[in-house]
Amino acid sequence: MCGFSGLLTANHQHPSASAWKDDFVKQSGRIAHRGSDDARLVSFESVSLNHFRLAFQDLQSGRQPMISKDGAFAITFNGEIYNHHELRRKLEGKYGAQEWRTQSDTETILQGWLLSGDTFADELEGEFAFVIVKTDGSSFFAARDFFGVKPLFFQFSGINSRMFSSARRAYRLDSQLVAFASEMKALPAEKIWNRDGALRQFTGLFEPICTPFEGIIQCPPGGRIRGLKQSSEPVYSIQVTTRSQPVRSAGKGAFWSDGGCEGRLEEFRAALSASVEERLLSDVELGVYQSGGIDSKTVAFELAAALQKKSSGWLKGSLKSFTVGFETQGYDESDEAVAFSRHLGFTPHVLRLSEEALRYSYPHAVYISENIQPFTNGAAKWWLSLFARRYVPGVLTGDGADELLCGYPSFRYCAWWAFSQRSRKTALELGQRWRDSVYIKKFATQASDPWLAGSSAEGRGDDFVQSLAKWQVPHPLFGQVSAICEAILGPSEASLWLASQTESIRSWFLHGIDHGLNQDEFLQSPENALLLWQNYFCQTHLPVQILNWVGDRMEMANTLEGRTPFLSGKMRRFAAGLPDISLVQGFLDKAVLRKAYARVLPNRFIMTPKKQFNAPFLNFESLYNDFSAELQLGKMDLDGTTSASARALLLESKNPLPAGASAQEKYLRTHRMSALQTLICSAIVQRSIVENKLDARKPEFEEKIVSTGGPLP
Repeated sequence: MCGFSGLLTANHQHPSASAWKDDFVKQSGRIAHRGSDDARLVSFESVSLNHFRLAFQDLQSGRQPMISKDGAFAITFNGEIYNHHELRRKLEGKYGAQEWRTQSDTETILQGWLLSGDTFADELEGEFAFVIVKTDGSSFFAARDFFGVKPLFFQFSGINSRMFSSARRAYRLDSQLVAFASEMKALPAEKIWNRDGALRQFTGLFEPICTPFEGIIQCPPGGRIRGLKQSSEPVYSIQVTTRSQPVRSAGKGAFWSDGGCEGRLEEFRAALSASVEERLLSDVELGVYQSGGIDSKTVAFELAAALQKKSSGWLKGSLKSFTVGFETQGYDESDEAVAFSRHLGFTPHVLRLSEEALRYSYPHAVYISENIQPFTNGAAKWWLSLFARRYVPGVLTGDGADELLCGYPSFRYCAWWAFSQRSRKTALELGQRWRDSVYIKKFATQASDPWLAGSSAEGRGDDFVQSLAKWQVPHPLFGQVSAICEAILGPSEASLWLASQTESIRSWFLHGIDHGLNQDEFLQSPENALLLWQNYFCQTHLPVQILNWVGDRMEMANTLEGRTPFLSGKMRRFAAGLPDISLVQGFLDKAVLRKAYARVLPNRFIMTPKKQFNAPFLNFESLYNDFSAELQLGKMDLDGTTSASARALLLESKNPLPAGASAQEKYLRTHRMSALQTLICSAIVQRSIVENKLDARKPEFEEKIVSTGGPLP
């Protein structure tokens, strides 16, 4: 796992060319945290490439940027390709024996692309982002893995990046300058807020290509970007393509009732087992993150099983799990995690965090993530990666299971919506509404503290009714999105702005799905709510927010590699044919996962309810003042409600809700406090990313916190 950046200049006389070049090396150094084993800068007449390496394979000879044997091409790559030995054999079978210079997967990608072309990227199994450039600067090709585990950003000159706001199979543009990097902070040009892009992230309407900044995009998950310099003029003609496959192809279908149910569950286990085994491809030791949830438990179980089959030096010692806990009541899962680690024979390593520790790490985590959002759990993941890195250079994680297998409350909400609408007529005819009321009562248990429960909706169906009226899509978090938007824009402007996003939101809900002839009917049918929401969520929230804030960025913040078995090609292909009923069954989330492991793990571990990995709200007033949050809305071009909105949110946070507050009032307060946390988050992005003013880390304090954790006897 690594970090890289690059600069291509089609026209050396472009007014911005010299400034971008001068800033390139300095800005590139801002992602040095992504690789501590090696750093290398190479330059050609029109191309500069910088790379920071964290080595797991071919430790001695796999240096990057890697140049082709003839010197015509160079690759810079971040990730791991687990089938690269198999791909080498296939290439030799098709094209004859190759003169391999290294054992690294980087060379496999470069040589495979040179022989097979752009489609070779489709054969890669792993987490990856890479760019291959012609060393004379005349062309480049970039690719990113299907789910977007590994980040990749581009900066173009003279474009309106809002051209990417609505989903299309391909986009075309021209640019005289092209910069790319693993993180936006390494891009050379000035970061300028884009109002719509900033508002989209602020309100939780995440986008897979657009960012909050002018001229900066991310390569979409599963996307490809190709650029070719025009012979007639000094400009790159660029095409950006998106993946066309949804996560699942259809919501309806049988799974549990047919005679092949047991066989399908075995297939599921085999796919996850193989995915874990693939991710053991390493010359150095790996550990595993362990929480109280079913996702990390099954990964740890399969890791233990895989290690029993293999013989390798790093497998002979004690197997290590890593868990973070909290002093704040209700957030800590460490007891459950430790119990399961001991059940498997792992040595549990536990770090418990105080409010002081989270307050320290939060600005650093935001800087690393570059993301505007309300959550604080990334501050805990930042510490967990620092803690785990003391013992191992890489870990297996449960990331992606909730998205692939529908584990969040919003997925259960969609399934309930379909059921309630399907049965409403019959229930009314019979005078029965008990099923609706049972569901609402179930959701009501989360309403005492929605933030702690990780719940964003009260569960009455209002979100679907209102989002269908506003956007013509069934969005289960509409209440949260609109409440945050109203908190900063006011009701009237918020309503207008939300309506203006309709085309974009609809297009990403449907992108890749075969909806037949009647698009509106497909979108508005409750039977499709879960399928549509999962498709949208996995293209937007997963790569932009989740795999960033509690995934790759937080691990690489402290030069730790995270590997994600649930997001493998094998798991993706299995999940593609699953019907809704195999994922959400009444109140049971991730049903296929739980039932697949019911025979090999004790029931007390299998049936642990889904608990959102979360951390408490932080000290609003302290952070608000430290980062001048009151001024931030104006800097993002949200004048008119700037100071009044910010101050109102801060004052509201100081006044607890009265005893006996309704569930609706509790959810609204949580959404508004989320808006305040997001405002503070954006102010940190302003200072650290836009203004390039980051508070220095304090090694002595970090050592003090990390040293309080360790292996348990």
